[in-house]
Amino acid sequence: MIKNIPLILALALICATTTHAEQKMQSHLAISTAVTDYIAQHIKLQGEYEATFLPLDIRLNLPECSEALEVFSTTDVIKAGRITLGVRCNSGQKWSMFTSTIIKLYQSIVVLAQPIQRGAILTREYLALERRDVSNLRDDFITQIEHAENKQVLRQLAMGTVLSPKNLVEPKLVKRKDAVVISSTSAGVSIKMKGIAMMDGTKGQRISVKNQNSGRIINATVIELGLVSVD
Repeated sequence: MIKNIPLILALALICATTTHAEQKMQSHLAISTAVTDYIAQHIKLQGEYEATFLPLDIRLNLPECSEALEVFSTTDVIKAGRITLGVRCNSGQKWSMFTSTIIKLYQSIVVLAQPIQRGAILTREYLALERRDVSNLRDDFITQIEHAENKQVLRQLAMGTVLSPKNLVEPKLVKRKDAVVISSTSAGVSIKMKGIAMMDGTKGQRISVKNQNSGRIINATVIELGLVSVD
């Protein structure tokens, strides 16, 4: 006959409590490290990136995984912005959860070094390269100064503005009724004549020009300010 039942129950409770207390919890740092390593291995963005793992809820307690954590994604491509990645333990007391990380992408892009008025031409002193977070720009920016130089702005822009192809147009080097020089080269002989532009034209555009000597209307290619060329 067992007389010490209360003592036996107390010892059993102490053992159970001790076992539970000794169970190790999964480190939040290990989870964040697994996620950032996964991003480094799978990201395919051009330029420098910065991944910021959003802290987990301090109340989150998961059993420590005896194997390496598995990170998984619901999409094939990791993009800039806020992304969600899953983490799971495939051994012991299996568990699965989702985490959030913010990825910022940095590139050198062309910005305005000083304000500019609508219709002005972008010369070199207006342009600068700056390292910026381009995560939310949707590729709508210019990365080389040469691609913006000598373009005409469509509206007034403030200093520091990120330049977009949508802000710029090719300037009109020739305007309708402008006096132009018509250049023609044949058999190594170059001839220049006076003409009148019959329409506006940008560099490389073919426009109608009136030869002032003959009165003929010809097609010519705009070369530079006030100069057109015929084949």
